Amino acid sequence: MEKEGQVEQDPNQIWEMSRQTIEEVIKNKNLSASNIECMGITTQRASFCLWDKKSGKLYSNIITWQDKRAAQYAEEMTDKFFFKFLRSFTKIVHGITRSTKMLSASMLRFPTDYASIRTSYFLKTNPEVNELIQDPQTSIGWGTIDTWILWNLTEGRVHATDFSNCSATAMLDPFTLEWNTIVIDKLNIPTHILPEIKDTNADFGVTKLFGNGEIPIKCIVADQQASLFGQCCFDFGNIKVTNGTGSFIDLNTGNEPFASKRRLYPLIAWRLDGEIQYMLEGLSHNTGNILDWIGDELDLFEDPKETEEMAFSVESSEGVFFLPTFTSGISFPYWDEAKGTVFGLTLSTKKEHIVRAVLEGICFRIKDIVDGIMEDTGISIERINADGGVSQNKFFLQALANILGLEVAHSKNPETTALGAAFIAGLKSGFWDTKQQITNLCVVDKIYTPQISEEEREEKYSQWKDIVRRSLQYCF
Repeated sequence: MEKEGQVEQDPNQIWEMSRQTIEEVIKNKNLSASNIECMGITTQRASFCLWDKKSGKLYSNIITWQDKRAAQYAEEMTDKFFFKFLRSFTKIVHGITRSTKMLSASMLRFPTDYASIRTSYFLKTNPEVNELIQDPQTSIGWGTIDTWILWNLTEGRVHATDFSNCSATAMLDPFTLEWNTIVIDKLNIPTHILPEIKDTNADFGVTKLFGNGEIPIKCIVADQQASLFGQCCFDFGNIKVTNGTGSFIDLNTGNEPFASKRRLYPLIAWRLDGEIQYMLEGLSHNTGNILDWIGDELDLFEDPKETEEMAFSVESSEGVFFLPTFTSGISFPYWDEAKGTVFGLTLSTKKEHIVRAVLEGICFRIKDIVDGIMEDTGISIERINADGGVSQNKFFLQALANILGLEVAHSKNPETTALGAAFIAGLKSGFWDTKQQITNLCVVDKIYTPQISEEEREEKYSQWKDIVRRSLQYCF
């Protein structure tokens, strides 16, 4: 029986579906292994499982990044004396040195998005597994989904991951590029169960399972980082938003880590042949899942594609505002447990007004994050690249440009995450020689420019911030 907050996946099912997909592509294209230069792997981040690297026996399902069972435990660990002292001490040091590392440490908390706290909680609530893994000779391994897929592809020969996936677990020190033993030790996670960390374009071995031969594996990259690369956001200041289940806003900060004083930590975008690229990420947890909810539960439409026409069919939302904060409260820059709310309903409100308000609410949350990142980093942004399922909605993209006051470039290729992994692997293998060749393949479907005045934008955003203010601390 599932517990409240439990969100798991079957590791064997994930692997089987991955295997079947690869087989289907090879069969449909009539390929052999000799026709395939290489392959890359990209998966969702921060979801993990444990298994025996010799026998393949599973000791857990995949505990996904959406799993909330560790919420109370996360608060308890955050409030431990050691971490309180660490935050206070590094805050003082940061005040003296202005060190980005000290700033990051001064904000250290454990939201359940992090694989570190969910792993610690899993071990605490499964003492028999915890006892087994504390043995340095154990054959039990821990890994994010990319590591699990790689282990299966290589038939147990390789237990590894890359820096982009590691940085999303909160177990990697992004400054030393090593496992953060200070945090890991306090969470009682032994380092000997963790995978080897490699460059994003490292040699990850070969798979012999497809095409009657060997296929080299030349890339492992986390999904949002892959999307950033797939959007050709190679340079400092490039930014993209992926609008899928949630909205992920990622800013390339070059070869220097940036941190926001309002709890955004530096992440590793990728490390290619020893050269590292950092990024800063803001996340709104509810985007596509909100549209699914108003369709499935409120029965406002049959297909999410209908929302585009519905939103265009009315001149405005008629004063209706929707705060899309269902699963994890409202994140950066507010950090509050506010629930999803709808404001401004009247007897003349139509379902089209609500749909439009939902789409605009998602755009306002993206503006919260983009403006906050610009304010905290001092990095100026003029254009944002957009991809993901919700970004297929033309009303949404125009509303996003209007509300941000920026150009929004929509990628013609909807699968930029897979594209990013392919780009990195192909560059490593020599299929492409330069990033410029890849840039020529990054085709923009359309650039959306703001169609409202600055005064109208400021008025709308002022109303939005008032809605947020009224919603904060409203939880039960």
